[in-house]
Amino acid sequence: MSSFNMVNYSLRPSKSIQRQIIFEGVRFLQGHLNLDELVYIGLGSIWFSDFIIAHKLLRVNDMVSIEASEIGYHRAKFNSPYATVRVFKGLTNQVLPTLYEDDLIKGRPWFVWLDYDMEFNESLQEDLRSLVEKAPANSIVIITFNGHESNYGAAPDRPQRLRELFGASVPDDLTKRSCKGPRMQETLADYSLKFIKAIAADISRPGGFLPSFRIIYKDSAPMITVGGILPSKGAVITAEGVLSGESWECNIQQPVIAPNLTLRETSLLQSQLPCQGTLTREMVRELGFDLEEEQIRTFQSYYRQFPSFAQIMS
Repeated sequence: MSSFNMVNYSLRPSKSIQRQIIFEGVRFLQGHLNLDELVYIGLGSIWFSDFIIAHKLLRVNDMVSIEASEIGYHRAKFNSPYATVRVFKGLTNQVLPTLYEDDLIKGRPWFVWLDYDMEFNESLQEDLRSLVEKAPANSIVIITFNGHESNYGAAPDRPQRLRELFGASVPDDLTKRSCKGPRMQETLADYSLKFIKAIAADISRPGGFLPSFRIIYKDSAPMITVGGILPSKGAVITAEGVLSGESWECNIQQPVIAPNLTLRETSLLQSQLPCQGTLTREMVRELGFDLEEEQIRTFQSYYRQFPSFAQIMS
């Protein structure tokens, strides 16, 4: 069953924060790299949340959405938000090869976000190899995948499964402990980035691959988002300078697990921010309600990106 039948992707707070962090990062890169005429390629489903942000925030016009499901394809074409969105039917490893010679977008930098809900597997391997080998210079490639440990086999078999997926990027002495619980998500994030970088090195891609995005988030299942820049050879020094600066905020070390808040709770918490110190549980209680310390910490870190959802009664 297609994931759009189970989840409305526009109504997940942690996902919403993750999405805004990524788009804010790409907008920041637009101010430093040659990203004129940027093209957006993604999996818009029937909601197109990221496509709308790409158009409004990044001012991207030409966009491509890939949809494998027959019904999903027709619904996606029906729900396409802009005239410049093209919907292609097929799996990503079928559609991507056709885009490298697409006269409308070849030779222009791409922002590709393959936002999957499945685990990292051989199909995702193929997509990444394809993009690293053939995406235009100064493209940005991001991938999201499911990080739940059970998707990677029984506990004793997980280190070997990760070696199958990420190759020599995974050391022979990877422990079972590193493949369990929250540490599994950290392991997946780190070795998937090393895997992409290794592909660029293996093919001697000019400019290589610069890891730039690392976000673990959770609304229900833990999800991993990683990616980076495929800079032109002449843009490497500039890109490295951007990524090493204090203004770059897309390498998130702590998982984003947003609390579910009412509009009133959100408004009251926002009224206390920004502040010099840490928003405490006692301060929240004085506002008239209560949250766990981790929930408060997450809100304070990402209140600028925190979504507000409301039901409209007609």
